[in-house]
Amino acid sequence: MNHKCKRNARLLQLLAFLAVVGVMTHGCNTDQDVAPVPTFDGEANMTISELVALHEIGSEDSYDTIPAGTVISGIVTTSDEWGNNYKYINIEDETGGIQIKINNTALYNRYKVGQKVFVKCDGLHIGDYRRLPQMGVWVNGSMEAIPSAKTYLHIFTDGMPGPVEPSIVMTSIPSASSIPAGHYNRLVRLEGATFVEGGMATFSDAAAATSHDIKMQDGTTITMRTSNYAKFASTLLPVGTGNVTGILTRYNSTVQIVISSLNDLEDFSVPQTLQTIFSVNYSNAFNEGWAQYGFGNDWNILSNSSFNGFFINPSDDQDKWLVSPAIDLGSAKSPELSFSSRAPKGLDIGQCRAYYTADFTGDVSTTVWTEIDMSEFAGQTGQSIVTVPLPESVAGSGFRIAFRHSGDISAWYLSKITVKAYK
Repeated sequence: MNHKCKRNARLLQLLAFLAVVGVMTHGCNTDQDVAPVPTFDGEANMTISELVALHEIGSEDSYDTIPAGTVISGIVTTSDEWGNNYKYINIEDETGGIQIKINNTALYNRYKVGQKVFVKCDGLHIGDYRRLPQMGVWVNGSMEAIPSAKTYLHIFTDGMPGPVEPSIVMTSIPSASSIPAGHYNRLVRLEGATFVEGGMATFSDAAAATSHDIKMQDGTTITMRTSNYAKFASTLLPVGTGNVTGILTRYNSTVQIVISSLNDLEDFSVPQTLQTIFSVNYSNAFNEGWAQYGFGNDWNILSNSSFNGFFINPSDDQDKWLVSPAIDLGSAKSPELSFSSRAPKGLDIGQCRAYYTADFTGDVSTTVWTEIDMSEFAGQTGQSIVTVPLPESVAGSGFRIAFRHSGDISAWYLSKITVKAYK
């Protein structure tokens, strides 16, 4: 056989070999495409209610050790995907529920709602925070989260996530002490629930976690607690009557519920939207109806890179009013007035006052005014946002705002004057 034929023969052999390897490799990759279903090699030897009973609820700054070899199991009922549950999961079995503190975020990627888990409790502790049971690690006088790097020593998934239904249905809210201990930290459904501030407030303020009351049809109430980091924090509370599904918790004697997402709300109506009815064009305010009354230094307009609004300097002999043009509120629902106030030498509520009326006579001295309570801002030098819910009686076309500066204590700066309502 000549050299050319030998080379061709070797080439064919190589191609055949590579083809066989390719088939074998493809077969291996196919097997690896299907992840094995996780299983736990063991079984629970203590129920969650038995675990919780190891600790005396309400004993301050204390914890209890868990017997060596203890294993519990339960179904995951919370998700941190929407930001309302932070560094913990809740699990429950048929006897009770427990909050497990874990020093990690995005826990929903591993512990999905409906996932069964087993928990090896060696090295963990059971305690409570303001009477709500929780499990973690006791460090320097407080219950801390399980370190992220050690969760694989304690929490094991078993099988695949399945559907989850609330284990408890509530149509009335007893006192915190009357609710069975085994109900806390479990998934419950409130049926016939109404948000007291539905359509008028958001789930949470931007600055801090916020509580809102939910009223049941029998008149009893429960508090919804929402984190300001929740992705739905700025969403308006729903209106009407519906069902709320979430984890039943408590804070001392206050009964609370915590939802994971807006998907936990059923049968409510979409709230009306908050709209700005009135705002000020400061560059042309005095040509658009803002008027001054009284005596002393005038109100002026200041506009620069850091401020855009009204200001007035003090004088020894001064009582100067600034009155808005008529504002048509029409049939606006739950209107509210808001403005920013700043007094560099401290707000003197005897000399810096604000009012509103629905019946301006054209004379500030004969008009019946409602004074706005600003006592909580007394002495403050920084910017204060004053928000005033307005009564339905001011609806119509004659609503006006007034600011009155008297005396010589401090200059007064006003900006961001708006009236908003749900329409």
